[in-house]
Amino acid sequence: MVTIFGIRASVWAVVVIVVGFVALLRIIAKNYIRVPPNKVAVFYGRKRRTKEGAEKGFIPITGGAKLKLPLIESVAYLDLNVFSIDLDVHGAPNKDGVQVDVKGVANVKILSDTTSLEAACERFLGMRPDQIREIAYKNLEGHLRAIIGRLTVEEIVSDRQKFNQEVLREAAEDLAKIGLGIDVLTIQEIHDAYGYIDALGQKRTAEVKSAAKIGTAEAARDANIRASTAMREGKQKEN
Repeated sequence: MVTIFGIRASVWAVVVIVVGFVALLRIIAKNYIRVPPNKVAVFYGRKRRTKEGAEKGFIPITGGAKLKLPLIESVAYLDLNVFSIDLDVHGAPNKDGVQVDVKGVANVKILSDTTSLEAACERFLGMRPDQIREIAYKNLEGHLRAIIGRLTVEEIVSDRQKFNQEVLREAAEDLAKIGLGIDVLTIQEIHDAYGYIDALGQKRTAEVKSAAKIGTAEAARDANIRASTAMREGKQKEN
């Protein structure tokens, strides 16, 4: 048996195998990428063919794990958490030329379906969260201004829910093209510099109060009539 420094070759072979196995385990452990449910890991560096036959240079992985090929692939991450956007739009001209100020809030996130993830990867990979938030804000602001420009003040004020839903619908369509979705969008305040909207609101409030007073008076009148009728019918029966 051949010996090296007094140690048999078979022993050296075992040592080499053990060292190699440990090194392999370390490489696997280092390159086994676990992906938490609130993130997407984007593996890039080699070409892949999708189910549709298209060739892509990256693959997004969510809520699982994947082995990264050393020296060939790299990994970057996108956050799937919801982020809040405070909307504060000033001086948006409406259909009548009234400068309208709108405040609201929107909860936005990167969508987790394959098409949306690929769109988001192509546009946002490497961006900071505040940069993604700014893109979403500009999109929402643009739709707010466009919709306000189509409506009169009365239309904006009279049906706040309809106005809110119209903004949500149109903005959601555009944001979906870049991989973003809206969980919630709420218009909180609508004002104008000249107080026209507040005046309309006061007028409407006065109309509601007036209608309530009239309703109360009519109800009291009807109650008195019924009471008088009942008393009269009662006396007639006694006679």
